[in-house]
Amino acid sequence: MKILTTADWHIGSFKGPERDGVNLRSLDTQKCLEEMVRVAETKRPELALVSGDIFDRAEIWQGRSHKEVLQARNIILGLSKCCGKVVVMRGTPNHDSAEAFGELQAHFELVSNVEIVTVPQVIKTEQFDIAVLPGFDRGYFRANHPGLGKEEEHEVLTKELANAVLGLKAQCEPGKKSILMSHYTIPGCNTESGQVMMLTQFEPVLLPECLIAADFDLVAMGHIHRPQKLPNVENCYYSGAINSMTFNDEGQERGFWIHEYSADGWSRTFHQTSYREFVTFRFTDTDITAINLGNLDDVAFNWWRYNGGVQDRIVRILYTCSYENSKALNTALLEKSLYDDGAFYVAGILPEKVEEAADRNDLSNTTDPEENLRQYLADKQYTEEQIQELVLKARPVIAQAEASMSLSAGTGTFEPVEIEVRNYRNYVEERFSFEDISFCTINGQNGAGKSSLFMDAIIDCLYEEPREGELTGWIRNDEKARSGSIIFTFRIGDKVFRVTRTRARSGKGTLNLSELVDGEWRNRSKEKQRDTQAEIINILGMDSLTFKSCALIMQDQYGLFLQAQKEDRMVILGNLLGLGVYEAMNKIAWDKAKAFGAKTRELKQEIGIHNATIKSYGDPAREMEQAKAALQIKAEKAKGITKERDARKLELLSLQEAQERCNKLSESISSLTVKKTATGQNRGAQAEIIRNCQTILDTEQTVMEKSERYRALEARKSELIEEAALFGSKQLEVSKAMTRASALESELATAKEKLQREQARLAEHENTFGDAEILRNAEKYQDAKSSLDSMQALALNYQEAGQRVQAAKAAQRDIEREIEANNDQIISTRNFLGKDIALISDDCGCIDIEKADCKFLAKAKASKGMLQEEEEKYRTKKAELEHILAQRISSVAAAESERDGIPYDAGKKAEAERLCAELLPYVAKAEQVRKKVSEIALVRASVENAQSNILDIEKRLTEANTEASRAKEELEQYRGAFDENKKVSDEMQMLSPWIEQEKQLPVIRERLSNATQRLSELDLQITELDAELSEKQLELSKEILKTTGLAEKQAEVGRLDTQLEGIEGEIKSLQMNVGALTQKMEQIGKLKAEIDVLQGKERDAAKETADYDILKAAFSQDGIPHQIIRTIVPKLTATANTILGQMTGGKMGIDFKTEKVMKSNSKKEVVTLGIFIEEYGKSALPYLSKSGGEKVKASLSVILALAEIKSSTAGIQLGMLFIDEPPFLDADGIQAYCDALETIQRRYAGIKIMAITHDPTMKARFPQNLDVVKTENGSKVIC
Repeated sequence: MKILTTADWHIGSFKGPERDGVNLRSLDTQKCLEEMVRVAETKRPELALVSGDIFDRAEIWQGRSHKEVLQARNIILGLSKCCGKVVVMRGTPNHDSAEAFGELQAHFELVSNVEIVTVPQVIKTEQFDIAVLPGFDRGYFRANHPGLGKEEEHEVLTKELANAVLGLKAQCEPGKKSILMSHYTIPGCNTESGQVMMLTQFEPVLLPECLIAADFDLVAMGHIHRPQKLPNVENCYYSGAINSMTFNDEGQERGFWIHEYSADGWSRTFHQTSYREFVTFRFTDTDITAINLGNLDDVAFNWWRYNGGVQDRIVRILYTCSYENSKALNTALLEKSLYDDGAFYVAGILPEKVEEAADRNDLSNTTDPEENLRQYLADKQYTEEQIQELVLKARPVIAQAEASMSLSAGTGTFEPVEIEVRNYRNYVEERFSFEDISFCTINGQNGAGKSSLFMDAIIDCLYEEPREGELTGWIRNDEKARSGSIIFTFRIGDKVFRVTRTRARSGKGTLNLSELVDGEWRNRSKEKQRDTQAEIINILGMDSLTFKSCALIMQDQYGLFLQAQKEDRMVILGNLLGLGVYEAMNKIAWDKAKAFGAKTRELKQEIGIHNATIKSYGDPAREMEQAKAALQIKAEKAKGITKERDARKLELLSLQEAQERCNKLSESISSLTVKKTATGQNRGAQAEIIRNCQTILDTEQTVMEKSERYRALEARKSELIEEAALFGSKQLEVSKAMTRASALESELATAKEKLQREQARLAEHENTFGDAEILRNAEKYQDAKSSLDSMQALALNYQEAGQRVQAAKAAQRDIEREIEANNDQIISTRNFLGKDIALISDDCGCIDIEKADCKFLAKAKASKGMLQEEEEKYRTKKAELEHILAQRISSVAAAESERDGIPYDAGKKAEAERLCAELLPYVAKAEQVRKKVSEIALVRASVENAQSNILDIEKRLTEANTEASRAKEELEQYRGAFDENKKVSDEMQMLSPWIEQEKQLPVIRERLSNATQRLSELDLQITELDAELSEKQLELSKEILKTTGLAEKQAEVGRLDTQLEGIEGEIKSLQMNVGALTQKMEQIGKLKAEIDVLQGKERDAAKETADYDILKAAFSQDGIPHQIIRTIVPKLTATANTILGQMTGGKMGIDFKTEKVMKSNSKKEVVTLGIFIEEYGKSALPYLSKSGGEKVKASLSVILALAEIKSSTAGIQLGMLFIDEPPFLDADGIQAYCDALETIQRRYAGIKIMAITHDPTMKARFPQNLDVVKTENGSKVIC
C-alpha cells in the first residue's frame, strides 16, 4: 500500500522575472508539480494526500486566481488518473480562499476518486480511515470565544484543535489503519529558519501529547516548509513545500514523501523535486572597498565565479560596511555582473549593517534646535559661511515645527489628578483623586479591580487600547449597562486637562478634550475624533508604547520596551527626551526638499528636452552648405538631360506617324475581314432556307389528304354538339341531387341524437325526490343566521369592554411598579450614603462632630443632609403614587362592572354557529332545486322542437331521392351522342397540325424564290471583298517597314523623362531642405538662449534641494536626535545597572548598543538600539535569550531607569510611576525593587508612585496603602 503525501504547493506568482507576461517563478512551481505527477504515474500510489496551502494568496480573485485554480485542477486531475484516491485539504485561509476551493469542488464534483475537503471530517476507504483537519477561520472561533487576548486566544484554539483531533479519531473504525491530515505547527518541529519551534503563545498548535494520545498510524502535515519527521511523535511527517519560495528555504530540500505500508511495517522515501535554489552572499567592508576601487571581477571570482555559484539561482547580497562605502557602492554594476554570470534573478543587494563613526558632539545639554543644528553642521565640517546659510534657511522650518506642536509645546510635569469611571469593568461608579498620593501600594484580591482602575482605565481613556482587543470590551458585563465612560484629569505644568471617553455596546463612542481655564472647562476637541486623539498624544508628548514603557507598567508588559523592535526602542527614547519637534522639522524639510527636488527634476527634464531637440536637429549649418552644393550639381545635370531628350522626341515623332498609318490599315483589314465573315454566314443561312423549303414542298400531297379528313370530321361534330351539351347539364343535375340527399341524411342523424339527449335530460329533471326537504332546511338556515348576527354584535361589545378592563389593569400595574422602584431607590440611597454617615456615629471617636472640618467627616455630614433630602422626596412621591393607584383601582372596578352588564352567552353563540354551519350546505342546494324547476319547461319545449324538425328533414330527404332518380334516367338518353362527340374531337386534335401546314404552302413557295435570288447576290459580294483585302494587306506591309526601331526610341525617351523627373524631384527636395535648415538654425538659437535661463534656475533649485536634504538629514532620527540619544545611553546604562546590580547582588548587568541598519522592506537607514544581558562569568547574550526571571529583573531595571530619565528631561517630565507587581523576584530582588522606587521618589519630589502588590514585605515599605474590594454594587476603593 503506497501513500503519496504532499503540501504547501503555493501556486501563484512570486517576485521575479517575467517572459511574455508569464511569471517564470510560477513556472518553477508548475515544473515541480508536474515532476510529482510523473513520479506518481510510475509508483501508482493507492492514496495521494495534499495537506493544504494549494495557493499562495487568497485575496487575489478573478483573472489571475482563476488561472491558478485551473493550474491546481490539472495537477489534481493528473494525480487522480494514477492514484486510487486523492484527498485535497484546505490550508490556512490567508492562502487557500473559500472561493478558490469552492471552484475546485465544482470542478471535481463528478470525479469519484477526488475529495476536496474544507471542514473536519473522516473519509473512509477500504484499507484506511483518513481524518482531515483543515485550516481554521479565526473569525468563527472569536465569535464563540469573545474578549480573549492573543495568548489566551491561542491557548483556547490549541485546546479546540486537540479536541477536534481526538473527536476525529473517535470516528475512525477501531482496529482499522487511520491517517491524520492537518495544517498546523507541532511544537518540536524544525522551521524554515532552522529554529526548533517549542513556544505555543505565538499561534495555535497541535500538541504532541494530543497526537500521541490519538495514536494515528500516519500523520501527514502541512504548514512547515522544511520536510522532516518529528522526533517526538511516531510516524508524523511534514511534507514540506514542493518548491523553494523565499530565502528562508536556502539550503533546504524540497519535494514530497511516498510512504509504503506492508506486513513488515512502514517504509518511506523522500522524492526531491527540481526546485529553484536560493543563495546569499555576505560581503564584508573589505569586499565593498574592493568593488568601489574597481576590483569587482576579483570579488566576483572569490565568491561565485570559481564554481558557477549563481548559475540559474535566485541571488541576494547582504553587506556590512562603513557608511561612506555604502554611499559609494554601485549596486547597479554589481547586479549586472550577477546577471552576466547566469543568475536567474537578483532579489536584492542590501546592507545588513552600516557602521558610522562615533565622534559626535554632545547635543543633549541644550534644547535650542538652532544651536543643536550649528553644532551638528560644525561636526560635519561645514564652513562657517555654509552653516550660517543653512541656519537662516532652517529658522522658518524650526518656527513652523514648533508652532505645529500645538498645546504640547509647553513644558512641565505630567501628574494625574483624578480618575472617574462609570460601568467600567468591575466598577459601577467610582471616582478617585490622586492629590494626596505620594508613595502608595494598591492591595486587594485577584479580580477585585486594582489594575482595572489604576492602569487599564488610564490607558483606555488616553489611548483606548483595551486588553480584550474589542473597543466595547471594557464596558461592565451587566445587561443594564448599555454604555460606559472614563474621565481622566491630569496636570502638565500649570495647565489642567480632562479627557472624557464614552463607548456604547453598539460600538459608537465619543471623545472629548477640555482645559481648565479661569475655573471653567474650555473645549479643546477637534472636529474629528481621530484628530482629537492626535491632539491628546501631542499634549502628552508620548504615544501609548512610550507611556506604557516608563509611566504605567502592567504585569504582562514588563518586557514591552526590551521586546520591542530595535528601531522602535529609539523612537521611545526620542519621545522620552521630548525630541518630537525634530520629527516635525524633518517632515517640513523633507517636504521642501521634495518640492525643490521635483522642481529641479522638472527643470532638468525641460533642459534635457531642449538639448534633445537641438541634438535631433543635427548640424544644420553644415547640412545647408552640402544642400546648396548638391542643388547646383543637380541643376546642371537636368539641363543636359533636357537637351538630349528633345532631340530624341523629334526622331520618335516620325516613327509614330508611320505607326499611326499602320494602325489605320490594320483597322481597315480587320473591318473587311469581319464583313467578309458576316457575308459568308449570311450566304450559309440562305442556303439552309432553300433546303428547308424544298423539304416541305416534297410532302404537299400528304398535307392535302389530311386536311380533307379534318374538314369531314368538323362537319360531323357540328351535328353532335347539341346532344353532347345536354348530357353535361344532366350529369351536373344528378350530382347536385345526390349531394343534397347525403346532406339531409347527415342532418337527420344529428337531429335524432339531439332528441335522445333532450329526452334523457327531461327524465333527469323530472326526478324531484328530496327537493321539499332541501327547501325546508334552507328556510331554517335563514332563521338561525339572523339569531347568530345578533349574538355576534353582543360578543363584539363584550370584547371591547374586556379590553378596557385589561388597559385599566395595566395602568394599575405601572403605578405599582413605579412605587416599587421608588422603594428600591430609597433603599439603595440609604445603603450608599449610610457608609459615609456611619463615620459620624457616637462611637466614631471624633471630639466635636459638628465643628469637625476633616475631609472624611465633611463628606459624611454632606451625605447625611443629602439622605434627609432624598427621604423627603421619597415620602412626597410615595403619597402621589398611592393616590394615583387608588384612582386606577376604581377605574378597574368600573370597567369590570360595565363588561359584566352585557347579556352575552358564549355557549348560545357557539350553538348558533354550529347550527348555521350544519344548515349552510342546504342554501346552495335549494338554489339548485329552484333552478331545476324553471329548466324543465325549457327542456320539454326542446324535445318537441327536435321531433318536429326530424319529420321535416325526412320529408325533404324523400323529395331529394326522387329528384336524383329522375335525373339519372334522363342522363342515360344522351350518353351515345356524348361518347361519339368525344371520339371526333380527339381525332380532330391529332389532324390540326396538317391544317396549319396547308395554310403555309404558298408562303413556302415565295420564301424559296427569294432565298435563291439572295444567294446569287452574296456570292458576288464575297468576290469583291477578297480583292479589296489583298490590296490593303500589300499597303500595310510597306508601312510596317517604316516603323522599325519605334519601341527602342520610345524606351529611350521614357528613360530620359524618368531621369529628368527624378532629378527635378531631388532639386525640389533640396530646395525644401534648405528652407527647413534655415528654420532649424533659427530655432536652435532660441533654444540655446532658453537653456541658459533654465540652467540658472536649475542650479538655484538644486542648491535649495541640497540644502534641505542636509537639513532633512540633520533633523532625521539618525541626525541630531541620534546624537542626543547616544549621549543619554550611558546614563540609561548606568542607572539600569545600578538597579539591576542591587537586585542580583552584582551578578547581572545590561548593555545598550546603538547602530545603523537598513530596513529590508524600504531600503531605508534606521538607527537601532540593541540590548544585551551580561552575567558574571558568561558572555553577553541578547535579552530574548534569557530565562523568565532574568528577563523580569532586566526589564524592571530598564523601566525604572527610563522613568528616572523621563522625570529629569526637558519638555514634559513624568510626575507618576504606576507599576504592577513583577513576577519571579526573590526576597533580595523585592528589596532592590523597593529601594529603586524609593530612590526615584526621593530624587524627584512630587512624583506619584503607586505599586500593585500582594507581598506583605513590600507593603510595609510604603507609607500609604489603598485597598480595592468587591461589593454588590461593583468594586470600590478604600483609603
